[in-house]
Amino acid sequence: MVAAVVVLTLDDGGTEEVALEQSDTVGDDLFGGREDIVAARIPEGVTTIEKYAFDGCNSLASVSIPEGVTTIGEYAFSDCSSLASVTIPEGVTRIEENAFHECTSLTSVTIPNSVTTIGRYAFYDCSSLASLTIPDGVTTIEAWAFRGCSSLASVTIPEGVTRIGKCAFGGCLRLASVTIPETVRTIEAWAFSMCGLRQASIMNPLAQIYSTSFSNCNLIDRVNIHNSATIIFLGGEEKKLREPYQGRPAWMHVFPSCTAANIKWPTSVRERYEAGFVDRATAISIMAALTGRGQRNSNLPRLPMEMVRNVAGLRAGDFAV
Repeated sequence: MVAAVVVLTLDDGGTEEVALEQSDTVGDDLFGGREDIVAARIPEGVTTIEKYAFDGCNSLASVSIPEGVTTIGEYAFSDCSSLASVTIPEGVTRIEENAFHECTSLTSVTIPNSVTTIGRYAFYDCSSLASLTIPDGVTTIEAWAFRGCSSLASVTIPEGVTRIGKCAFGGCLRLASVTIPETVRTIEAWAFSMCGLRQASIMNPLAQIYSTSFSNCNLIDRVNIHNSATIIFLGGEEKKLREPYQGRPAWMHVFPSCTAANIKWPTSVRERYEAGFVDRATAISIMAALTGRGQRNSNLPRLPMEMVRNVAGLRAGDFAV
């Protein structure tokens, strides 16, 4: 049987072939701390890259991960400070804790649809990462996952994500806007703290938002949010956005740099429709129930489909005409 071999390119221009003890596994700490590796080609047939496999390989600029890999372990590529891009193959379901922690040269990462969880500290301090598309399969973005990605200017959070963990995007200084889809039920403490956000949209009327979720986002001046959302304060007390807390409306503790004029919580059916909180058919139906003049109210403008969000849990009593 021919041994599986990892082919390494070294900083002196030479190459090295390393036979794997198990043909389907790049072992725990196999190359950890080697500063002479500039490129690595992992062979077909490998399914597991164990923890610390390439940890601290700070000259590693490129790595080829084959289709078939399903597990990338904790700290597998941590502190690979020269790694510029990485494609994670289809089949990986979880990006483990600290997997790409402090890959400070990483500008591009491709995450496949098979991934459901982005683990704690997975891309912590990847300070050159400028844009990110999180695939539709992801349901959880765990704590500190993208903390300190200070070049991150755009991120797409897909429908399907239900929880954004503590400090997940904290310190993303260039992140100017974010749309949090209706599937997100929980935005944990400091999730977007110290970001460069100027505007945010939170689409779920049942969202639970920690009071520090947007702390020190001092530039934010435009928020689109449902007034049924709940604020959770550090002591565990819960308030609706407009309810008072310590002498101020609860929303002011979350978005202290905003004025009331810049918080958009649509109150009429038309406004909620135009803000994308409810689709056209539902808006017409609610207006008909409230006024008995459904035919007159059926002349709502038609909006582009990308602006329309169907939100579960809305009742006719949530709306004014």
